[in-house]
Amino acid sequence: MVRIKQRYLLLDILYPDPSSWPNSIPDNADPETNNHLRIHSPTADTLSPGLLAKLIREQVSELFGDWGVGRLGGSNAGGVSVKYLSPATSTAIIRCPRASYRLVWAAITHLSHVPEYTPGSGYAFGKRAGAMNRPCVFRVVRVSGTMRKAEEEAIRRGRREVARVRGVKEGVVLGGLLGGDGAGDDVGVGVEDVDMDDDADDSE
Repeated sequence: MVRIKQRYLLLDILYPDPSSWPNSIPDNADPETNNHLRIHSPTADTLSPGLLAKLIREQVSELFGDWGVGRLGGSNAGGVSVKYLSPATSTAIIRCPRASYRLVWAAITHLSHVPEYTPGSGYAFGKRAGAMNRPCVFRVVRVSGTMRKAEEEAIRRGRREVARVRGVKEGVVLGGLLGGDGAGDDVGVGVEDVDMDDDADDSE
């Protein structure tokens, strides 16, 4: 029996366009922290896992045509699935076939809008309904062979973001959690690099 190998893509949804920033973030003394919070602001709850998977499949079809859809297993095969989506942290984990993860990565990079709530009219779905009107950037930060590795990276990045906003070094925060003083910790080295796992990690 042949097991189909998968890849898991951890991605962040960022909002660099000031027109997409929410007004609910309080102004602090540090403008750099304010901008960082606005760029990493939450996503509307209407971006469901099913809608995100549909957007990725449509983008693969638009970029690569029938060949790309076939590489994912066909239009109804569900080759792309969203295993985790957190609107509060604008983080998601996408599962796709290992043989076509670069197609999915390219499609994710080309996505540029997410749903936005419009007061008085509620939520509307679909590009033609005008719901996809909040500009954003999808950034893939890790490609992993297992779900566990992607989850660990998401947790580590979350802790780093909290430490950055609080103005504390991450090594000190993690050292306090683990009972150490944090001295000599190499936490955060190479955090911007996309890490490719070996095939030995393909346990799922």
